[in-house]
Parts: sequence; C-alpha cells; structure tokens
Amino acid sequence: MAQTITSAKQIQRKSRGHTVRQVRSNWYKVTSGETHRTYDVNLGLNGGTCTCEWGRQRPDEDRRSACSHVVAAMNFRAAQQGRRVSAWARPEDAERQHRPTLPIGDGVILTSRVKWKVNGFKTRPKPGGQQRKSRAH
Repeated sequence: MAQTITSAKQIQRKSRGHTVRQVRSNWYKVTSGETHRTYDVNLGLNGGTCTCEWGRQRPDEDRRSACSHVVAAMNFRAAQQGRRVSAWARPEDAERQHRPTLPIGDGVILTSRVKWKVNGFKTRPKPGGQQRKSRAH
C-alpha cells in the first residue's frame, strides 16, 4: 500500500535547504542540506522520481515521489520561470491559494506563484517585454 505524506510543509521547508544542479533537461542532482548525500531526480510533467530511500520504496503503480529532493528540483525548475512552489497535503488547502496546482504523488500537491520582487514590488512581464509592477502585500 502506498504511503501518503501528511506534513507537506515540513517537506517544503526541508527542500529549501537542498542544493540543486541540473544535469540534463529533466535530470537533476540534488544534494541534501542535512546529510550532504546527492540523489538523482528525474522530473516529468506530473512529478518526479528520486533515488533516495523514500523514492526507492514507491509502489510500482505510481513511482512518483514527493520527497524533499523532488520538491527542491521542482522549485529549481519553477524558479527558472520566475515562480516558486509551495507544498500542500490537503487539496482544499492547495485550491484555496487560487494558484496553479500540480499533484506530484504521495498525496502532495504543489502550487506555484510569481517569485520576482524588485524594490518591494512584484514584477510581471507586460506585452512587449516591459515590466508591470504591482505592490507586494
């Protein structure tokens, strides 16, 4: 039986301490901030797989892992698009964010939001490449 992660925020916090290096388009090397071990993460459209202990124990019917290494790689990829991910364990919490959602396995749902801030303002691309500013709250 597949296990479900119930403390998505703990996974999110842990993921922020990892170091991510992209090897190929969907292949990442993620070094744990705690143990300094490096794991291979492969990302797909709906999550990713990891070579860590949790990732290796995923059931055959759904090999996706929502370990902190996968979340770190997803956040790295989102950052390249000017976004930042947040992890949620309950669908209603993720939906309440009014952001794009992505179930990545193990009961974890990611949301993403615009990351860029300049001088206290969120910046969003305007048509024609100019920046439009809105006050960050």
